[in-house]
Amino acid sequence: MTDFVITGGVSSNYPLLHYGCQMVGNRATYCLPQDFVTGFDANVLAIPNLQVSVLSSTPVTVSDSFFGMSVQNRENDALPGITAKVTRSHDLKSGTGMWKYIETSDGVFNWANIDSWVNTHYAAGRDLVFTLYGTPAFFSARPTEQCAYGASYLGVAAEPSDLTKWSRFCTQVATRYLGKIKYYEVWNEPNYLNDGTNLPSSPGSFYFSGTFATLSQMTRLANQAIKAVDPTAKIISPPITVWSPTAGQAAETWFTSMMAASDGAAGTMAQWVDIIGVHLYTAAPNRTQDLSGMIDRVKAAMVTASVTGKEIWDTESAPVGTGNTVSDMTDPRAGAIIARSMFTMAAKGIARTIYYQYDHGTMGIMNRGAADWRESMASVLKSGSVLNAYWFTDGRIAYTTASGLVII
Repeated sequence: MTDFVITGGVSSNYPLLHYGCQMVGNRATYCLPQDFVTGFDANVLAIPNLQVSVLSSTPVTVSDSFFGMSVQNRENDALPGITAKVTRSHDLKSGTGMWKYIETSDGVFNWANIDSWVNTHYAAGRDLVFTLYGTPAFFSARPTEQCAYGASYLGVAAEPSDLTKWSRFCTQVATRYLGKIKYYEVWNEPNYLNDGTNLPSSPGSFYFSGTFATLSQMTRLANQAIKAVDPTAKIISPPITVWSPTAGQAAETWFTSMMAASDGAAGTMAQWVDIIGVHLYTAAPNRTQDLSGMIDRVKAAMVTASVTGKEIWDTESAPVGTGNTVSDMTDPRAGAIIARSMFTMAAKGIARTIYYQYDHGTMGIMNRGAADWRESMASVLKSGSVLNAYWFTDGRIAYTTASGLVII
């Protein structure tokens, strides 16, 4: 912070480069580039409408385990040149990671594709997240219901009418991949166009059509079935999407209601999850400036739900929105958004983030320069060189190293 004396309404040495100013009496307080290195004092932070805020006042660093990538097409599983310590089964090509495609009739299982997926990524040293979702129509509580997956996937968004079938499926997966899959995620984006209380109308664009209580019971049953096979396995909570930085917004209340819902026995969902799953997509047009506040609201919701102390995993995110996906943007623009998002999550304590998806038709970074931006930021975050970090109201991120200030 530097104060400049104003004499007769002017000063002979106003700074040419600054990030906000407040004038009081005969002094002008400016936010200057050197403030990013030395740290903002109270006078700078008190500048009204200051366009920059502290993201982290302490060094920011992560390990390889922070970086994840999901893959749609099996031929791209190798992920050449991509830092990825974790991958996720959701949305494998044509939905083949769904329960629907694994249990082809009652008690009959086709493991061929999942076997190959597991063995390939396990051999590459990656941690595997298996998403438990997609009820076969012959088990579905609403077998003719259409959801976001389309007319070929009738009934998959509903819970099974007989939950013993769900428990059996969870047991089968855990048994087959004992020692290889350590992380199990219950369903995908259950809050999307679902209020958790009333069954959504059909056809719909939802991914889950059950209630809070049903989802809580399914989480308990998944935990019990999987940990009976592998006590060291970890259960990731149903990942909630459409977060915002506004207190009390829909995703936050959905999360706390879900965690408090009866598990069908004597408890609630909160006691059956080891990791908190979220999807940190930012609002159009990829407002990365909202991400810090979104993560704050996730943490606030965790306090309300009494699940503090658990790791937070972003199991799915990428640039989204009409005209704002990777395929719509230049590599520098897409790369900057991806880099800013990764950096913000690292600075705010997100344990892992899984990009959606390497080879997706619109969000993919395969054969794109945006992948280079991601890898460059991964190198920075792993280097231990970041001393502190800041975010701008226009979405940019600033961080300092021993070499000086960098703005992305």
